[in-house]
Amino acid sequence: MTWSRSAQYISDILALLLIIRFASIRVSLPRVYRLFGFFLGFQLLESLISLALDAFRGHVDYRLIWMSLRVVAWVLSLWMVYALVSELLQALPGILRFSRLLLNIVFSLAVLAALLTVVPEYTAAGAAHFKDPIDRALVTFYVLDRAVSMAAFLVLVCILAFVLWFPVQMRRNLAVFSVGLVAYFGARVGISLLRTYWLRDYSHLLITVITWILPLCYLYWIFLISSQGQAAEVRPGHSWRLDEQRRLMAQLESMNTALLRAATRR
Repeated sequence: MTWSRSAQYISDILALLLIIRFASIRVSLPRVYRLFGFFLGFQLLESLISLALDAFRGHVDYRLIWMSLRVVAWVLSLWMVYALVSELLQALPGILRFSRLLLNIVFSLAVLAALLTVVPEYTAAGAAHFKDPIDRALVTFYVLDRAVSMAAFLVLVCILAFVLWFPVQMRRNLAVFSVGLVAYFGARVGISLLRTYWLRDYSHLLITVITWILPLCYLYWIFLISSQGQAAEVRPGHSWRLDEQRRLMAQLESMNTALLRAATRR
């Protein structure tokens, strides 16, 4: 068994433990955690289907099933990103209304930037040389899977940049979850790009190292997301400079009030 395969099995076990951890938290968790639970459950379903179909190798073409499952995973991923933005900015309804418009723009640009890399990556993977049309479609789905992860990663980075610049108050659980999600999607993007473009002997070592980031993210969430974290509040941005924090919070509140007034006039 390879180290990468071991990381996959451990990831599945930790994903199950994380779902149990969410269920064991006695306080009510926001919708974004429930969506993430569905996302984890769907990943476990994919792994179980993959293991089950190994017994029927040669009789069932798993490639077609995997491509169908990936479409559902993409929808869950992007839905989760939207839910995260709503949760991060729920205390600022004016900015939330504006941020949804901004998110649509940022998200569209992120998807466009990710899709611009699809053709070069498809060419680098040598998909055009495959005679089997299903193999060519499979490469396309691998590339699109990476593009969706990259789009989610770029949007999350933009959101966290805003949160870190302005000292937005949030639940400690949400801060932990957001940071872990950036690392999670960043690792998925890194693995895909390394497999396509960096075909040197030691690239396999790097892929293995990055693969282990995924179970580490699960461990990070298991130990740090708690009932207490749902009650405690933090301000990640500029927490070390109180004068700067007060000034930025005043700007943020003014922006929120102005956006609410503008929405009321319409």
